Parts: sequence; structure tokens; C-alpha cells
Amino acid sequence: MSRLRGHHLICLNFFRGEGYSPEFIENIGNILNHSQIHVVFGADDVCAMCPHLKDDTCLYSEDSEEHVTELDQMAYRLLEIHPGEVTEWKSLKEKLPFVMKIWKNFVCRDCDWKNVCERNEDWKRY
Repeated sequence: MSRLRGHHLICLNFFRGEGYSPEFIENIGNILNHSQIHVVFGADDVCAMCPHLKDDTCLYSEDSEEHVTELDQMAYRLLEIHPGEVTEWKSLKEKLPFVMKIWKNFVCRDCDWKNVCERNEDWKRY
């Protein structure tokens, strides 16, 4: 079972093997191989391999910890899920058609990973 924070519940659906390092990419591949997800608040199994995580805090940019927490909160609301719950990838994928228009308008437009997702056929469907 993987431990994932809010925005990763949406964004990892479009992962296609790009990332910070081979170890980071391998870690995400392992996460995606688990069918069950334990929803968490704060740093998760993806963050654990991120070079910007220090003392469970995201240091990607000056306000990144606050920003990712806001993204997480939005994802929890859109997916109607809460930290502490256990869910499955299949269940999350079923919710994507109902949340992606909002997600793209408010999250994707300013995301540093947007160009990666735009090349993904699944992302284009929404």
C-alpha cells in the first residue's frame, strides 16, 4: 500500500516515467504498482525521494510547502476523500472525468510539470 498526499492522487495518474532522477522515477513506478492507497496529509511516498524535501517540508521554492498544501486540500475536496482513508487507483481514475476541468483550470496552468502532462494522451482526454 502506498501513502499519498492529495495532489499526487490526481497528478500521478498522468505519470509517464519522467522525474528528478532514476531513483525518483523507480520509486513512483513502485508506488503505481500498488493497488491500494493510504491517503495522508503532508509528505508522502513520492516526497520521500524528492531532492527538495527537507525535514518533511517541501523546499522547491520559497512558498512551495504552503502551495502544495493548498493543492492537497483542493484535491481532497474534488475527490471527496480525506487523509486517513484507504482507496484504490481504480476508484480515483473513475473520478477524474468529474474533476479534471477544475483541476486543469486552477492547478495545471501554473504547474512546472504541465509540459510533461500535455504530451500524455490520458491527460488530453480531459
